[in-house]
Formats: sequence, C-alpha cells, structure tokens
Amino acid sequence: MNRPSGLTISFALLVVLIAAAPVFALSAGRVTPQLVSLVAAILLVLLPSAPGVDVKRSSSIFKPLVVAMLLPAGWMLLQIVPLPSGSIEHPIWHSAAMALSEPLSGHISVDLGFTLRALFGYFGLVALTFVTAVFTRNRERAEVILFTLCAITTFIAIELMLFRDLTVLKPAYTTGDLTSSLVAIAAFGVILNLAFVLRAVERYETRAQRQGQSLRAFISMMLLGTAAAAICLSALISSSTYDVLMAMAFGLVVLGLVILLRRLSLGRWTAVTVGAAVLVVCGGVIALRFAANTSVSPLFRFAKFESAEAIAATLRMIADANWVGGGVGTYQALATIYRDADGAPGQAAINTIASILLEWGRVGFLVLILSGLQLWTVLFRGALARGRDSFYAAAAAACLVTAVCEAYCDASFTAITVQMLAAIVVGLGLAQTTGGRASSV
Repeated sequence: MNRPSGLTISFALLVVLIAAAPVFALSAGRVTPQLVSLVAAILLVLLPSAPGVDVKRSSSIFKPLVVAMLLPAGWMLLQIVPLPSGSIEHPIWHSAAMALSEPLSGHISVDLGFTLRALFGYFGLVALTFVTAVFTRNRERAEVILFTLCAITTFIAIELMLFRDLTVLKPAYTTGDLTSSLVAIAAFGVILNLAFVLRAVERYETRAQRQGQSLRAFISMMLLGTAAAAICLSALISSSTYDVLMAMAFGLVVLGLVILLRRLSLGRWTAVTVGAAVLVVCGGVIALRFAANTSVSPLFRFAKFESAEAIAATLRMIADANWVGGGVGTYQALATIYRDADGAPGQAAINTIASILLEWGRVGFLVLILSGLQLWTVLFRGALARGRDSFYAAAAAACLVTAVCEAYCDASFTAITVQMLAAIVVGLGLAQTTGGRASSV
C-alpha cells in the first residue's frame, strides 16, 4: 500500500484546520492562537513536498506584497525593542508600571509578552496565507478549499442561530462578545457561497458542451450554494446589526463589480467610471448612516450599543495613547490601568478600530491601511485579469472589504478564528490571481 505523500498530508492538515474553526469560534480559548501558529509552522516544514513550480509561482505573486507584509511586523518589533529612556515617552508608562508591577520605561509596549505573542501570531498568519496560496495553485485543491470554507462558514452560521443565547458555552476566561466572531464568519459565508455559485456557472459554461456536463449537476450545485448563502444571510439578519449587514453588502458590491466588468468587457476608462460611481454611491450610504446617530462619538457610530461609561473610558484611553500606541495585543493591560477610574472600559475593545488605535497607535494604523490597500489592489486586479477562476480573487477582495467595514461595527477581527479564516481566504484568492498549470495531488 502506498504511503500518503507529504503534499497529501499537508493539504489534509489545512482542511482539518478549517474544519476546526467552529470549535475555535465557540471555545475562544487561550490555546487557539498557539494551535494555529503550530499548524502554520508544521505546514511550512512540509512545504518542500509541494511542487516546486507552485512554490516558485506563489513566491512571485507574493513578491510585490513583501513590503506590505513586513511593515506591520517591523512596527511590532519597534514596540518591543529597548529604546533610550525618554526617547518616546508614553504618557501612561508610570501608571502602567504601578498597575502591572513592572518597570515599563525603555520600550513602547506596556506588556512585552503580549506584543511578542502578537508578533509570532502575525508571522503564523502570514505563513498560513503563503502555504494556502502554494497548495491552491492547483485548481482541484482550490475547489476543495473553497467547498470546505463554504461548508464550515455555513455550519458556523447555524451555530450562530442555535447557540447565540447560550451563555453556558462561554468559558470564564472569554473576553468580549462571543457572537461577534460568529457574525463575521457568517458574513464571509454569504460571499464565499455566492462565489461557489459563480464557480458552478463558470464550470457549466466551459464544460457543458465540451464534456457533456449534465444540467442536473449544475442545478444541484446552484441550489446548494444558494441555500448555504441563504442560511448565512438568515443568521446575519437574526443576530447582527444593520451596520454589519451594510458591511457585508459592500463586500457583495465588490463581487458584483468584478462580475459586471468581466461580463461586459468594458474598456479601461469605462470601468474606472463605473468603479468611481459605485464608490460614490457607497460613500453616500455611509454618510447617511453616519449622520443618523450624531450623539455618539464618530469612532463608535457604527458599533453596537455600549454603555456610556465604557465609551467614555475608551475615549479617554485613546486620548492618552500617543502616536506609537501601547503595544499590539495589550488591550487587557491597558484596560487594567483604567479599571479604577470612572467609567471602566469593557473586557474587550468596543470595535476593532478602537483596538488598533490603542495598540498600534496612529502610525501603526496608517501602516495597516497602506498594507491592506495594497493587498486589496492585488486581489482586485487579479480578479479582473483572471479568466474563469476570477471568483476566487473576487471573493477574497470582497471578504477583505467586509472585514474592514465591520472593523467599525465590532471587535470580531481581533478573534483568532476570524483572522485564521481570513488568512486562508486571502491565500486562496492570491493563488488564483494568475493562471498556471495543474499540479498533481
């Protein structure tokens, strides 16, 4: 009996990691980030088993993104390394030292351990993205990963509808709202399942006459993807806010825009005009929604309702934070400093944007914006330039837009499960931004 190859084992491990997402999402345990980083490290070790042409082609795809990937890591390193005393004086260093019982002057982060853990976690996510891109250069493996993502996000949407009110599932050490990460994954599920429907259409159009693909198989795939997307959408409607639905809708706009531009084969300037018009319309929708709740701080105008005390405490924390931030992953340490003040902050950040401003600082926030913008540009351009497999990159670009918009609604993107699935989706999208030969499993 033939032993399974290293590539088969690696790909199976990636599928198992995706399949474990529902458990990760519900447990929200402290061990999940370490497990994800460990699996990413194992996949990197097994990477030489992948076809060399796939590794080389994936490396060329990632080459324009090297600077964008290194900038966040470099910023986290700067927050960790010792600095001359008083060179970048953080306004809350002294009170933090009293609260945490350790000297903090000499570096930016208020908790070196958490920032170092966040750095290793970031490297793990980057590695997971690259490994996914290598494995899914092959069209058959890409289809398996897409199908697995669709199935798991749909299952998590069912979890959201069944378990969102069962507090017994929340362990004592869980911080924040358990449902926010489930909501974000369900939003991904709508987009991914619609991409699955697009795959069925593309395959039917290209194979119906050549290979005699049956109409029954095509309809079955269409119904399966549509039903799964409907389940995810139902979970969102029953569990999320209008703003989260709007974030998901903006992702669908990106997906629809790619389909429109490809199907109509519009010229460059016509495509730019259409894109600009869509951007203006989306901006108008955001402006109208933004103006509907003027009594709340602009930073939290799209977030779920929080107590006035928590909002006041968070605004005070942001006002105290300077341009370098308090260290990535240190929200809990920062919240501890303000625990005795009037208006104690919540166990988790109100939304992802507040967490970024507190931990990364204004410069780090700018770094993330530039890196994300370059990544989205590569995905969107790849989707327009790709042929029948454009839905992979289009879905990844759409999920990225949804994640950015939802960052103003809740803190879901601070959850490792959402980050892990987003890394895999992005890796899948990047892998299919260019064509290539099919490699054997």
